[in-house]
Amino acid sequence: MRTLFLSLALVVASVSLAPLASAQEGPATRYVRQRQDEVMRLLRRDTTTDAARRERNGEVTRILSELLDYQELSRRALATHWDGLTEAQRTQFVDLLRQLVERQYQRNLQNILDFEVRYAAEDTNAAGTTVHTEARSRAERRQPPVLIDYSMHLGGGHWRVFDVNTDGVSLVRNYQRQFHTIISQNGWDELVRRMQQRLAAAE
Repeated sequence: MRTLFLSLALVVASVSLAPLASAQEGPATRYVRQRQDEVMRLLRRDTTTDAARRERNGEVTRILSELLDYQELSRRALATHWDGLTEAQRTQFVDLLRQLVERQYQRNLQNILDFEVRYAAEDTNAAGTTVHTEARSRAERRQPPVLIDYSMHLGGGHWRVFDVNTDGVSLVRNYQRQFHTIISQNGWDELVRRMQQRLAAAE
């Protein structure tokens, strides 16, 4: 899950190494850049008090929630198990997953400043639109860049991320394996219990 948190941080708070002219960018890339500009303005805000930091973190979390399609991510991550759930179970799962992502994201908010991101390309196929990026650590310049691809689609009139692929590892497929194993061996209630337990530990 660390891959998810790093990647989502880079999606909304990145510094481009080689900006492209707006005419060259696709609509999904432009939307990501707009989100990035908002976050960077927030990170420059004076946060010398706990109240100011909480307010800033809340606004960054709002941007993340607008960018990440938790419903679609949950549906794809549960795969065939999703169809057998009640609406109440689906709602509960999406909410738990959202809380877990937001908690971890807030704890690592400052770490995103350690990376620079270059937008490489954007392509569209039947599955949606993919924004290709390369992230490089500022502190370890000799390390090869991390390749991060964001799978996106239009939802509610806005571009939303539903999968993140980091150096060839898909977030959705990783979740699928984890969730399928727990549900198959221990049942749905055990998956929910573990997610709730992780949230309680984070508090």
